Amino acid sequence: MTELRTGDRVAMRSAGATLLVGKRLAQGGQGVVYQAEANGQLFALKWYGPSKDRWLTDRIAANLAKLVERGKPEHSAFIWPIDMVGSPERDGFGYVMPLMDTRFTSFVKILKAPEPPGFRTLISIGINLVDAFASLHTNGLCYRDISFGNMYVDPGTADIAIIDNDNVGPSGGEGVVRGTPQFMAPEVIREEMLPSTETDLYSLAVFLFYLFCFGHPLEGAAVEASYSWEGGRRLSEQELMVKHFGREPVFVFDPENDKNRPAPDSSVANWWGIYPVFFRNLFTRSFTTGLTDPTLTGRLTEGVWRRGLYRLADCVWQCDHCGASVFFDPDDPEHRCWGCRTVPPPPLLLTVPGHAVVLAAGAVLTGRHLKQASMPDQVLAAAEVDPRYPGAVLLRNLTDEVWTVEPAGEEAKQVRPRQRLLARPMTIELAGKRAVIRRGPGVRDAA
Repeated sequence: MTELRTGDRVAMRSAGATLLVGKRLAQGGQGVVYQAEANGQLFALKWYGPSKDRWLTDRIAANLAKLVERGKPEHSAFIWPIDMVGSPERDGFGYVMPLMDTRFTSFVKILKAPEPPGFRTLISIGINLVDAFASLHTNGLCYRDISFGNMYVDPGTADIAIIDNDNVGPSGGEGVVRGTPQFMAPEVIREEMLPSTETDLYSLAVFLFYLFCFGHPLEGAAVEASYSWEGGRRLSEQELMVKHFGREPVFVFDPENDKNRPAPDSSVANWWGIYPVFFRNLFTRSFTTGLTDPTLTGRLTEGVWRRGLYRLADCVWQCDHCGASVFFDPDDPEHRCWGCRTVPPPPLLLTVPGHAVVLAAGAVLTGRHLKQASMPDQVLAAAEVDPRYPGAVLLRNLTDEVWTVEPAGEEAKQVRPRQRLLARPMTIELAGKRAVIRRGPGVRDAA
């Protein structure tokens, strides 16, 4: 017998504890995942039955043992192997890991939901993904299979969970898994290179494009045209994958090659124009230079994505005319609202050296904006709206210090901790730094 059954017991090799096998949770190409219990605590257990390929089985087991010994990366997203397990009554082996919280759902459900998450949630999800893989890559490891099947999200908190970490191994090293075709780097599809940090970065860029544009960056008119008969026969799925994702990949918005544009009514076409130019440029670099230069200079690193995502968060805005959630584009201040096609009046910007934050409900000023490395995520100020002041934005002091503010044309004032002030052109002395509120560039009341 090789398959585990409810009520079986397996032993943790290092800890020596016994796990009671519960219900089956999932089954994949490599193994079966069960719920398991020890000392009143629930876990997940992945079990591998014996394989005819003994070399492959030994490689999986050896890699898992190394991951258990190494311990999980610092980021909380990884559902990491805790210990190897075995059974005297069943052939095979497995490992035990934390049980993923039920609050997490698959990314596919997020992409197919009637109402997608708001922009701030999408951005937070993106930042969490980037930070998670950065923590893996800084340890010399690569994930190898960044794809929908392995990533889960809590849409309420933007927390993520990354499963199937038995795929993880040394960057550029031999492994059992090469990836999921639509997410694999071109050089991996062409079988020229093994999965590595650099190929992970390509897969991460594909995932982020899906997250923000709800489609694949390489699937456009040229790919669609291939689903027809060529030379008297239809190309197979494998041939199409190698051709369009490996040998002849073309970004759907390649500025120098328009043969693979997305359909005009597609999700990708509709979402692409919503984002600011600087953010779209990150994807353009990823799928032009990044297609042919598989290095850390050709691919966008996590640091580049992180800066871009934080900057994108600072641009979230709301159209004054229709109330749609939009972005203020500093490179295109007359960008029209996607909802009503008008140009919203320019917003108030809270500026500090190196940053400009659109003062809209939900915007925050953090230690990161003021280059306070010891507390980058501490919120120092938050923009709010109040129904008693229609059309106005209020800024709340969330520091422990008194602010000195000098509104244009008014006398200097002080704002104590927890107090709010009406946002308008002014200078603010806060946390030892000087900030300025000013009106952004653009055309007022344009139609």
